[in-house]
Amino acid sequence: MKKMIWLTVITVLFSVFVLPGILALGIRYIPYDIQPPLERVKNIYGKYTISQEFTSQESQLTGIAMTIKNPNLKNKKDFYLDLYNDQGEMLREIKFNGANVEDGSYIKFLFDPIADSKGKKYNLVLSNSSGDEEEVLGVYYTLSKPAWVGQMAFGLEKQDGGISLVTFHKPQSKLGVIKAIYSSWLSRLL
Repeated sequence: MKKMIWLTVITVLFSVFVLPGILALGIRYIPYDIQPPLERVKNIYGKYTISQEFTSQESQLTGIAMTIKNPNLKNKKDFYLDLYNDQGEMLREIKFNGANVEDGSYIKFLFDPIADSKGKKYNLVLSNSSGDEEEVLGVYYTLSKPAWVGQMAFGLEKQDGGISLVTFHKPQSKLGVIKAIYSSWLSRLL
């Protein structure tokens, strides 16, 4: 009976204290913030693109995520997310296919990390140039955007609000991720 109690105590302690550290070793990227509310939608197709300025809050920018509509799964063509620095140089181009996008999907556009991204301004452009009025993609945006999200534009027209996006960053080190998890966990416990 005493062995069962000790086995249970050790199993619980292992699950609470050691297992989170082991699972943290598999983390490849970390979101900077939570996704802002999904309040409105702008449709992109043909020459109608949507662009968004933002400032990276961490180094090692490795992805951008947003929620996209594909009404009735009509769009089965390629669409692109292009990432530019503040001088207008294209840094990354990510191609995605509409056939892989369900209506209201949270899409992660992942790319090779940009090493010195902290505090730098970027502009993303989402385009669906091969789509027509029947093959629109809807991009969710919000009027209550975070401070690090700048000006949004639909085509050439500036808009209020910002795309409901989340940036992802590659962790500096696995040990740093484990330390952050345990310090966050302990501060909540105390």
